[in-house]
Amino acid sequence: MRLEQTNSEGNLTSFATTEDDNVKRNYLNLFPSAGVTYQVNDKNSLVFNYSRRINRPSYQDLNPFRQRLDELTFEKGNPFLQPEYTNKFQLTHTFNYAINTTLSFDHTTDLIGRLTDAETETSAFITYQNIADRFNYSLNVSGAVPIKEWWSTYTSLTAFHQRNRADFGEGKTIALNVTSFNAYMQQTFTLPKDFTVEISGFYSSPSIWEGAFKMEEMWQLNAGIAKKVLKGKGNIKLNINDIFKTQVWRGVSRFGDLYMVANGGWDSRRVALNFNYLIGNNKVKSQRRNTGLEDESSRIKS
Repeated sequence: MRLEQTNSEGNLTSFATTEDDNVKRNYLNLFPSAGVTYQVNDKNSLVFNYSRRINRPSYQDLNPFRQRLDELTFEKGNPFLQPEYTNKFQLTHTFNYAINTTLSFDHTTDLIGRLTDAETETSAFITYQNIADRFNYSLNVSGAVPIKEWWSTYTSLTAFHQRNRADFGEGKTIALNVTSFNAYMQQTFTLPKDFTVEISGFYSSPSIWEGAFKMEEMWQLNAGIAKKVLKGKGNIKLNINDIFKTQVWRGVSRFGDLYMVANGGWDSRRVALNFNYLIGNNKVKSQRRNTGLEDESSRIKS
């Protein structure tokens, strides 16, 4: 059980008239969490978890000053954003300590969404708003399974249904329902003469991004080969990421009078050659030293 009191104040200084040049936040929140584990038998166990979490807007989300993206579009933050709250329920079944099946439901209120709206007939702006509700239902199956002594695989499959709801008046409503599917797979092959080959990739079906964008599918395939050298102390590894350069996003947003089609990509196809060499006694166990910041960092992110 965690109790938090938040006090914040922001002063807006600008030549342009603003709704309120002083933004204060004072709120007290309780964040309970609980978990129950039940060992059914030697190969089956059940875990139920519940938690309530907060996600506060970042500084850039709050910054109201305009940032021009191109000749027709600019971006600005919203100093009046409220934090979003999520209640999450999760039930996990583990089989043979290897395969996990997780059923979860979460409800987020005041979801922070990235919305694109029209300013004039020839220009648009991107800003952040609190969307009333998001409901998310998901089912995930994941596990690492050795097929042969020289062949192992890790697979994660997730199906989820998401509903976003908001009404900002003047025809500016959000009512999106999307059932989506994600898959990740990694295949590792241990070959003779200390060679290892790894193939991995993911696929994401059409989904919702940032509250209002309906995104198209996306996928990626990676490959790598490694070899131990110098009596096992050295390792050479060659990696190729996004072989077919398919890490490209495309989406559509309909909000108010604005219909936007957007797409983009980045330097996702990369080739890397790495060499590692172990110096010293490899039988000495490494020690991890905690600095005291780990718990605080985890608390801030929750």
